[in-house]
Amino acid sequence: MKPKRVLLIYACAPFNATLSYQNVWPRQFSADRRFKCTHINLGHPGVLLAKVRALLTARTWTGDAIVMLHSVFSNGCMLEGRLFDAICDLKQPKAFFIGNEYKLMPEKMRFCEELGVSLLVTQSNEPIVHSRYHERLGCSITTLPNAGFDSELFKPATPYSGRPIDLGYRAFNSPWYCGHQERHDIAEYFTFHAKRLGLTVDISLDANCRLAEQEWASFLNRCRGQLGTEAGGDYFDLTDATRIAVNAYMEQNPEASFGEIHGRFFDGKPTDVPMRVLTSRNIEAAGTRTVQLLFEGRYGDYLQPDVHYIPLKKDFSNVDEVLRKFRDDAFTEEVADNALRLVNEQFTYEHLIGRFADALEPLI
Repeated sequence: MKPKRVLLIYACAPFNATLSYQNVWPRQFSADRRFKCTHINLGHPGVLLAKVRALLTARTWTGDAIVMLHSVFSNGCMLEGRLFDAICDLKQPKAFFIGNEYKLMPEKMRFCEELGVSLLVTQSNEPIVHSRYHERLGCSITTLPNAGFDSELFKPATPYSGRPIDLGYRAFNSPWYCGHQERHDIAEYFTFHAKRLGLTVDISLDANCRLAEQEWASFLNRCRGQLGTEAGGDYFDLTDATRIAVNAYMEQNPEASFGEIHGRFFDGKPTDVPMRVLTSRNIEAAGTRTVQLLFEGRYGDYLQPDVHYIPLKKDFSNVDEVLRKFRDDAFTEEVADNALRLVNEQFTYEHLIGRFADALEPLI
């Protein structure tokens, strides 16, 4: 089959070098036989020559579809100005991998409408999330995790018995408007109790301690286990109303605690649609056979407790049982094997891009 000609738009730059999922997708699309990619990298917004080249590329490109990856609009919109207008003018179907589906949602919806997005790729597999997106945008909706399994990079390079760290963890602290503080809670608990529990740990939520892809793969290979939680927030909201209200309250009350915020905005209030998803850290740890100790959750219905990870209650009431399992070599070997098998079967980029190609094909 003749490969589809794709205008691939993304942002790769030093500012997102530690976000592996934002950097690996462009490489994987380029390597995939189903697509012939013309690249526009938005990662150098201040460089005039790069802007001119990108605009020239957009105005002269001919092909089958435009694909905009997560980094185009995740924490902020990278596609703007005359280049945005040039992409708007293209008549080919446009696919958008939406990132961080818990913030800037009105802006992201307007972005989709103005561009005329034909296919939205969400990280959520909740039918009601898909329904709300479709009602808002009228386009096709499909779901993919935010990252896949790069077996060349995230592989078990160090035997389990030779890894010096019991539990490792790297993450950003979740904004309070997400409705939870789970990353903080799990990091704080195991940092504070490591000595009592007889654990060697390397845990940090400091942005300065984040690791780029190769360093992250090496770090996982030094860890027997990795801590983790589901990514995302406790609710799905296209209006950003809760986020805006929480941020406004915090600005007016800078001494407010998380408990106060949670009590005022979340306690006793229904969250009809959660926006909790699998994270790239889960897939990458599975690839290196690093056993995962995770807060209980759905994890996109991909990871099953005591099959692919060791489940930890959010109040830590079963921590003794969790560590008993973690210290059982036969059990951890089985869990690590199951997780590695899962990512090899369902999360290779060849598989994920194939799912995307199937969703895109009817629109071309």
